Amino acid sequence: MSRYLYILLFLFLSSFVGAYEISGKLHLSNDWQPRVYLASINAPENLFVASPEFIINEALIDADGQFLLTGNDLPEEPRFYRIYIVRNNLFAVEFITGSVRNFAHLLLNNSSIVEIESSDNKSVFDSLIIRGAKINSKMSQFEKSYFEKQQHLNSINTIAKRDFQSQSLNRYIQNFVDSCESSLVALFAIYHIVDPKTDFLRNSQFYFNFQDRLKLDFPSHIYTYAYDDMLTNLVGYRDLVCEIPRITKPWRDWIIAGEGLVILLLVWWIFRIRRSLNKKEVIDYRSVLTDKEFKIWERLASGKSNKEIASELFIELSTVKTHINSLYRRLNVANRKEAIKLYSDWQN
Repeated sequence: MSRYLYILLFLFLSSFVGAYEISGKLHLSNDWQPRVYLASINAPENLFVASPEFIINEALIDADGQFLLTGNDLPEEPRFYRIYIVRNNLFAVEFITGSVRNFAHLLLNNSSIVEIESSDNKSVFDSLIIRGAKINSKMSQFEKSYFEKQQHLNSINTIAKRDFQSQSLNRYIQNFVDSCESSLVALFAIYHIVDPKTDFLRNSQFYFNFQDRLKLDFPSHIYTYAYDDMLTNLVGYRDLVCEIPRITKPWRDWIIAGEGLVILLLVWWIFRIRRSLNKKEVIDYRSVLTDKEFKIWERLASGKSNKEIASELFIELSTVKTHINSLYRRLNVANRKEAIKLYSDWQN
C-alpha cells in the first residue's frame, strides 16, 4: 500500500515540477550486478553503441529486484534512452542480444512515468511488461520480435540464404514502420534495418516517404536532423554506385587522363623517396646533430626512457623532451620508433 501512496504522491508533485520516473522489478540471478543504468541516446545511430559516457542516471536493485530511477533533467522533447544492467565479471558496458538480453530501449521525456517488470526469471529484459505510455510497449514488442528474427538470421550459414532472410527481416521492419502510429517508434525501427545502404538501393522511396512523415510530425526534432544526414549519406552512396557507369564519354576520358596523371605522380613520389633513402645512408649524423642530441639519440636506441635519459645526462625531463622534438626534425622522423630504426640502419 505504501508503494502506491508513494507513486500517487510522486505523480502529484511531478505535475508541478516536471520529473520522470522509471520504476520496476527485475528477476536477477547472481550473474548480474544489482544496479540498473539509464543512458541517453542523442543520435539514433548510437542505439547499440556501448559507452559509460552516455549514463545519466543509475539506481540500486534491492533484494526483491525492485528499483527506482527518477530525475528532472531530461529534454522536454521525447528521445530514446537505454536501460540496462551489467554482468558481475565485467567493468565495461556490454550489450547482449542473445537469449538473455540485458537492455531495453524507452522513449522518454521529462514527465514520463514508466513501470517495467520482467515476466520471465531467465530472460531479464527479453520479456518485459511495460506500464505507462503505449509507445514504450510498442517499442518493447518490436525489439523482442526483431532480436528473435536476428538470432535466427545469425544461425544461417549460407550467403544466399542469409541475403534472402535479411531482405525478409527488412520487409518486416518496413511493414512495422508503415503501420506504426508513432513516427519516433517507427524511426527506432528503421535504425534496425540490416545493411541500409543495400536496402536503400532497393527501396529508396520508402526512405524518402518516411522523411516527409518525420518532418511533418517533428519538424525541428534532433532526430529529424539526424535522419536527414543519414538520408544524405545514402543518396551519396547510391549516386556513387549507380551514376558513375552512366558517365558520358568526354567525362570518362577526363577521368582516365586524371587517373594516368595520378599514377605518374605516384611513380615520381616513389622515386623521390628511394633517392631520399639512399641519401640517408651516407649522412654523417654526428655532424648533423648537436652533441646533446646525438647522446639522446644513442640512449633512445638503447631503449632508455625519457626519465632515464634525463638522469644520465643530468638535465631536466622537459629539456629531454625539447631535444627529442628537435632530434625528430633533424632526422626527418615522426616518432621514437622511426628514430630507433634509423639509428639501427645507420649503425649497420
